[in-house]
Amino acid sequence: MFPAIIKFQNYGQQVVEAAKYIGQGSAVTSDHSNRLPITVQYPYEKNLPSERFRGRIHFEFDKCIACEVCVRVCPINLPVVDWIFMKEVKKKKLRSYTIDFGVCIFCGNCVEYCPTNCLSMTEEFELSSYDRHELNRDQTALGRIPLSASQDVSIQLVSNSTNFLEKKKFVSEKT
Repeated sequence: MFPAIIKFQNYGQQVVEAAKYIGQGSAVTSDHSNRLPITVQYPYEKNLPSERFRGRIHFEFDKCIACEVCVRVCPINLPVVDWIFMKEVKKKKLRSYTIDFGVCIFCGNCVEYCPTNCLSMTEEFELSSYDRHELNRDQTALGRIPLSASQDVSIQLVSNSTNFLEKKKFVSEKT
């Protein structure tokens, strides 16, 4: 008779524990059912990148002194700097500058250590292409300043806090 009572107590404890876990799961489910979806319809709506977002590199040809610091600090020695030495003025003259974004890890070291600030990070992140060789950009392509996401009139910007509050008002007005 004693072992039967102990088994019954253990069974009761297991039932209470299982009910507690079911209650916790139901609480999480009900909490999420009250939330609005945060899905963004990508090509037509875009989130603003953060302030320190590291996108495509912008290059200013006129500022570059061909010091090759960007190549030395790059973990994969990515930027290709082609220059000639001008003997009469004893300075380097930059001929070409290229970066292959198919290989770039967007670490930002080249931008951080550039002594003349001729490199900067942009908000551009849509670099996909069907051909890998199209991602190899020369100084002309790197010098183009992309249109900022906040200036593009063809898309609707999604600000997380503002959009959430507007949707919450709309839902509360419906109910």
